[in-house]
Amino acid sequence: MKKIYAFIAAAFMAISASAQSEAGSFTLKPNVGVTYSTVTGDGSDYTKGAVGLTAGVEGMYMLNNKFGVALGLNYTGYNYRKNVAVNAHYFNVPDDGSYGQPTEAKYLTASNYYFNIPVTANYYVAPGLALKAGIAMNILSTAKLDGKSEASVIDAGGWKYKGLKPKEYYKSTFFSLPVGASYEINNFVFDLRYNFGIGKAFKGADGSFNALSFTVGYKF
Repeated sequence: MKKIYAFIAAAFMAISASAQSEAGSFTLKPNVGVTYSTVTGDGSDYTKGAVGLTAGVEGMYMLNNKFGVALGLNYTGYNYRKNVAVNAHYFNVPDDGSYGQPTEAKYLTASNYYFNIPVTANYYVAPGLALKAGIAMNILSTAKLDGKSEASVIDAGGWKYKGLKPKEYYKSTFFSLPVGASYEINNFVFDLRYNFGIGKAFKGADGSFNALSFTVGYKF
């Protein structure tokens, strides 16, 4: 029994040592994962959250055995679902009402992908376990509504979508505040963070994106 305990203790120490970076070290961590984002503020009217994907790389420099600073570059989806049937300015509605009224809510998926550039402070409260917080810039790359990025006609519960290019609906950049935690084991890093959107992500609306993300990375 004592040998078993000794083996478990040795294994734990080895894992802890591999998870803890030394002062002055620099590591790179490719990562992939998923996001769940929602719209805040005025832009949140008639919207629901949606799942997106994220992938990127993060570099971290350890200032000492417990504190490190990280810079990342990710391609991240801030997706949501929008009930466009209640937004009449998106539609060509004839005066005679020949298109009729929508009989039910019509939700279309807005898929918006940004270059997400976070700078975070990381503090290790235990071997392998880090708390983190920082600021991130999000630069709009692509925007699609119902899978379409160009002017087109979309049937939305009886009305016809005008075909406004979705990318014209958003500002080119917005900022967010990432807060979360990560756990490292055998160079694998499991990261859970929440991004609080600040400022405006929409043109003509006081709204932004909040997003919960979970990623798995491998640290070199």
